[in-house]
Formats: sequence, structure tokens, C-alpha cells
Amino acid sequence: MISTITVNYRTADYLERMLESLLVHHKNDDIEIIVVENNSGDDLTKLINKFPEVKFISSNKNLGFAGGCNLGIQSAHGDYLVLINPDIIFTGDALYQIRDAMDLQAEIGIGGVSLKNLDGTQQKCVWRFPTPIDQLFLLLKIHHLMPNIQPISNWRMDDFDYTKDCNVDQVMGAFFCIRRKLIEQIGLLDDGFFMWYEEVDYCKRAKNAGWRVRYFANIKAKHKKGSSFDRVGTLKKQNMFRRSVRRYIIKYFGVGIGLIFTLLEPIFWIFSVIASVLKPL
Repeated sequence: MISTITVNYRTADYLERMLESLLVHHKNDDIEIIVVENNSGDDLTKLINKFPEVKFISSNKNLGFAGGCNLGIQSAHGDYLVLINPDIIFTGDALYQIRDAMDLQAEIGIGGVSLKNLDGTQQKCVWRFPTPIDQLFLLLKIHHLMPNIQPISNWRMDDFDYTKDCNVDQVMGAFFCIRRKLIEQIGLLDDGFFMWYEEVDYCKRAKNAGWRVRYFANIKAKHKKGSSFDRVGTLKKQNMFRRSVRRYIIKYFGVGIGLIFTLLEPIFWIFSVIASVLKPL
């Protein structure tokens, strides 16, 4: 069985479209569909009535993305658990395809697919693991002045060939297939990452435990990108992002390097204010 877990936070409109597309391309008798309403205030009564085959779980507080996913994972029964964002649109039977592909390669713990923008163009959906240098440049917004600066370009894998299957460091959490055996070995997502970097951390933990992360070029889905984030102010989003970066840096590079990011927080904050003015939401 395949279990899908979707966390809803003010995305009921996207969620309805995602569920419709999922059920068009998959039989509901071998797919377990779980939706976690993450205390967003959305009234999902319409969707509960429209999709009786879907298991809806309500959280009494906003657990963040990782915490919401964990709530769903704990209720799931599948051999594969696929985290699906509400803004995904299925254009084929991608769930069956990724299950079949991972069945053939037992060493793969996490699988990702080729995500397309709504116009069909390729979306960046794989990256290398972050390092202190590229994350420092990112928080200082240097990439806005120098878009092709090497540390950022290397982290973003700007030279990646999206037409070929490849083992990678990380795949995007919008469509994130996890083998149950991996969860049994390394546990749930780290819910200390309230938003952002939870899938990066999980891929890092998986690879450290000897598993592979695989990008599958011929398995496709459309992704609107940022549906929940669109409804959160830029300044708040940047604050959450910086906290996640600091947590990741401290976790994998130590408290000493993390202290640099902590001491530079006032400077990062100034740049986030500038960003919020230039891109208000």
C-alpha cells in the first residue's frame, strides 16, 4: 500500500484540486490518503463530504510542516509514505510509478520526481546539501546582486540535468516518497524545523544511515509552489527560514559555526526587512 500525507494550512482550494487529480489517476483501494488540517482555520467540511475515501486528521495547534507530516505518518499504514503538498497536481499515476521504481532498488530510501511548473517548464527540485558558506551568502542576499556566484550556484545545482535519473543529496519535500523501512530505522521528521529544511535534514539523516536519495526524471507532477507561503507575510517567512537555517547549521556543523549565524542575526534581520518592503504580502 501507498500512503499519502498532505498538510493543509490555509490551502483548501489547492487541496481540493490536488485530491481530484490524485483520484483521477489512482485507485483509492490501494492508496491510503491522509490530510492533516494543521489548525489553519480552514473549514474542510466540503472536502470531507466530497472525498469520503480520505482520512482527515485535525490538529489542535499548528505543528509546522514537519510536525503535521509526523501526525499523518503515525496514522499511515503504507509500505511507502509520500508527502504531497496541497499545490501538487497529478498528471499521471506518479504514485504507482515511484513505488514500482523504488521496489526495483531496495537501497533507495527517499525518492523524488520531476516537478513541473503549471506552464509545463521544469522546476528546480534537487539541491546539494547546504554548507555554512552558501547559507551565509543566501541570508546576506548576495545572490540577488551576483546571481551566478559559485557557492550558491553549486548548492542549487544550476548545472543539473533534469532529464536523467540520478542519485542526489536532496529532493524537494513537495513530492517526497519515503520507504517505511527508512522511517523504522531513523525515525520521524525533526519537528524542530517548523518550516523549511525538514526534508533537507531527513535526506541528510537517510544518507548518513547508508540509504540513497534518488531523483526520477520520467515520473512527473505539476507543482504550483508556495501555496501556504503565499498566505504568510514575507517578514514572518524570512524569520522562520533563518531559524531553520540556524538549526541545520548547528546540527551538522556544530555550535561554533552556528554561533556565527546567531551573531549575524541582526544583519540578516535588516535584509529581511528590506525584502519585506520590496516584496510585501
